Amino acid sequence: MQEADRTPVAAGGVGGSGTRLIAGMLAALGFHIGSDLNFSLDNLWFTLLFKRPEALDCPAEEFRALLTVFRKAMYGADPLSEAEIRLVRECTAARFQQDAEWLSERADSLIRKCSGVVRNDGPWGWKEPNTHVVLKRLREAEPGLRYIHVARNGLDMAYSLNQHQVQNWGPRFLGADTIAVTPRLSLRYWVAAHRRVLETGREMGGRFLLVNYDLLCADPPRELPRLLEFLGMEPTPERVAALAALVRPPESIGRFKAGPRDCFDADDVAFVESMGFDVAWPGDTGRVVGCNHV
Repeated sequence: MQEADRTPVAAGGVGGSGTRLIAGMLAALGFHIGSDLNFSLDNLWFTLLFKRPEALDCPAEEFRALLTVFRKAMYGADPLSEAEIRLVRECTAARFQQDAEWLSERADSLIRKCSGVVRNDGPWGWKEPNTHVVLKRLREAEPGLRYIHVARNGLDMAYSLNQHQVQNWGPRFLGADTIAVTPRLSLRYWVAAHRRVLETGREMGGRFLLVNYDLLCADPPRELPRLLEFLGMEPTPERVAALAALVRPPESIGRFKAGPRDCFDADDVAFVESMGFDVAWPGDTGRVVGCNHV
């Protein structure tokens, strides 16, 4: 495969949106998605380099240098320079969710990969939910990047146990110093994150794909051809069937219906509905009243 053809495919979404399913599909289709992965198939080298406030604020030259390091790790067999190794080590300071020891292990893993002899010459990409946070910068540094954004019903996400992104990025996205996580604030973050990523998606045009996780779970054969075509693959019945077999709809789809409908801002619920998600509670009259609590 020619170097010019080796543009990556990335997948992200608000934490808990079903991105692991997409990562599994990429791997099943022959994409190299990394060799330092967690149970959720997150690319932990990406976590090390980009899941931190500095990745949003650093100069463009430094961001490109981080992306070069990441690309070398994903290709393998491309040694890092001393300056690049220092850059990697600078990313190991403790941060939200990760301590310095864990981050140092990721740095060691990345550096070892770049010192190896095996080179990945096939299609490649990664899955890390926080990719959407730095998507605009990634697009600028890697114009050929294709990005898959997995969106799950924001009302269901408001009740997810995974609220790490709200805690980590909520203050920045919502303009608050601290965030007390509640369903209302979780939905507000979901809306802000999706408004932001959709704006970048419009700039990316055909290199951006929005996957509605709920629809994918409800009818895989209908939704999967879009994904395959986006990846430049023919949606043959065999491919569609193989990927459909990976889909396991969670029981938590629709869990918001068991909660009160009057604890969300009406505008936020309207945005969820505008993205094609179910926003109807049992016996719903269509009226949503804003919460009195934060």
